[in-house]
Amino acid sequence: MVDVKLLKLQHFFEVDFKIKKEMLDIAPPSDNLYADVEKYSNSVNDSLIYIFSELKCVTADIFGFESQIMSKITEMENIIKNNFYSCGYDIDKLRLFYKNFVSNMELDFINAVKEECVGYTFGGVSSAKNAKTINEILHFMHSFILNNEQILQSIPLIDKKENDYKYSISLRGVKVPVFEQLLALFPNDLDVGWTDMIAINERKLLMMVRDRGHALTIEITLNLQTARIEYFIPKICNVDMVNNLPGINKVNQDSVGATGIIEIPISDLPNTLFSFISKVPMDSDMIISNIR
Repeated sequence: MVDVKLLKLQHFFEVDFKIKKEMLDIAPPSDNLYADVEKYSNSVNDSLIYIFSELKCVTADIFGFESQIMSKITEMENIIKNNFYSCGYDIDKLRLFYKNFVSNMELDFINAVKEECVGYTFGGVSSAKNAKTINEILHFMHSFILNNEQILQSIPLIDKKENDYKYSISLRGVKVPVFEQLLALFPNDLDVGWTDMIAINERKLLMMVRDRGHALTIEITLNLQTARIEYFIPKICNVDMVNNLPGINKVNQDSVGATGIIEIPISDLPNTLFSFISKVPMDSDMIISNIR
């Protein structure tokens, strides 16, 4: 029998994917020759009903029925639907609606989420109150889950081992050969703290690695023959080292965390992953950098 908490996580990532697809599907046409605005408007209406139904379901699973996030989702649903209804069949208004209430993602909001959703801290949910779009609230939920060690560690354990620094490296979730191999090959001499790996399904693995950028989080997605590694480094201990990481979105001294994406053949996943982790700076790298 599959663990209930794992089922809830699986449901969230299914919903996350489906809502993002819905948002792409209802993107308004870029030209002014769109003939059937009524048909387009009806498809947006159907999508909004579906999206908020799913958002409330996963919110109940992760945050609870009486949570601040559920109140926020309900508030957003009323505001967004009222603004949508006011557009009528005016394609220009519908385009503006899509940008302002569906797809937009403000940099200030992204940075607020980065600052709050960090593993092994007392992070809360206050950044969610400023979400104005479906894209933003979905981004908050994704970041909250991926960077919450209590959620990740609540998933049933498959296996674990101890590294040379006396920290546990654990694998939780469902048994997937590729991800089980990562645990077996994880170098014992790789200088990391507690490391949690959660196999959500046969395609997706979440990781949280302590003591690399404070609490490095990684999301690995397998697609046919390729692996996509998306990462978030909440603490930039050394700007130069971070900017030399593969797939990095370049940062500076004022940046709030760092993100990046690496795409490789699945056969290269273990070596690339462990090499990447070894290059993410630690607190000691910050001290060395300051001395210089």
